[in-house]
Amino acid sequence: MQTTYRNKLFILVSILCFTSISAALISQHVFDMKPCSWCIVQRLIFFIIGIVSFIGFYIRSDILSRMVAIIISILSILGILAVYMQKISYSENLSCMMITPADSIINSTGFDSLIPWLFSVYSSCADDPVFLFGVEYFIWSLSLFIILAVIAISAAIRNIN
Repeated sequence: MQTTYRNKLFILVSILCFTSISAALISQHVFDMKPCSWCIVQRLIFFIIGIVSFIGFYIRSDILSRMVAIIISILSILGILAVYMQKISYSENLSCMMITPADSIINSTGFDSLIPWLFSVYSSCADDPVFLFGVEYFIWSLSLFIILAVIAISAAIRNIN
């Protein structure tokens, strides 16, 4: 079975996503950095991208693997939107007093009760932002979503012969 350029990118994307989730879990459970609802939505998007890209690694059809790359691109853009919404929520403390769209997404998936150690919200967007190595956590997440989008878009448009 031949591994193509696109398949190698899919496994890279999957590794990046699950490494990101692992870092978030270490930050949460070891260093007591509590995630807000938008953080959990981003974590959920990383999880879905990781699964989709892992499945994409095994697809040998050019058309199907391009479709997987497009799906990953769309999910990455949704992740960028979630980061943007997190930043808006931090700057608008009034919006933190009510249920946010992120809370609705998390509640509707049921993952917060199914896998609470991974998808439960322990903080509010009204709390102070969390820093990792002097950089706000949302910047790390935004950077990774941008990298994933670039990788997925390049996988979608590149001809493999």
